[in-house]
Amino acid sequence: MEYTEKVAWLRRYRESLRQEQLLGEEIGQLESQARRVTRAISGMPGGGGDGQAVPRAVERLEETRQKLAGLLEQDQAQRAEIAAAIQKEPISLRRDILTRRYILGQRWEKIAAAHHLVLRQVFRLHHQAVDGLDL
Repeated sequence: MEYTEKVAWLRRYRESLRQEQLLGEEIGQLESQARRVTRAISGMPGGGGDGQAVPRAVERLEETRQKLAGLLEQDQAQRAEIAAAIQKEPISLRRDILTRRYILGQRWEKIAAAHHLVLRQVFRLHHQAVDGLDL
């Protein structure tokens, strides 16, 4: 696997967290919509609709929850695989750089400051660590 492919593989960790967050936000929106639909129902005659707004809202909510559950299971396995690969790095400084970048999502400048390094050193160590990954 080439360097760029390895970096893309490592980036899947943060991407999976973003996807879970987006689905969580979608669930929150659907729950809010479902609450608005139930509040709008009253005994007053009039108003259009087929009377299926609540069942549709509940159905959409349940579909999204199931999608999130499946994604959580898949993503947790993926993140565990990535974390295990990073932990195999024998040099602790390089392992820490990979952890900070791909698991914690830190910026290069923050990683450099944490280790009292200049950016060029961080990039060099990162490149060495990624090249050394056995995937």
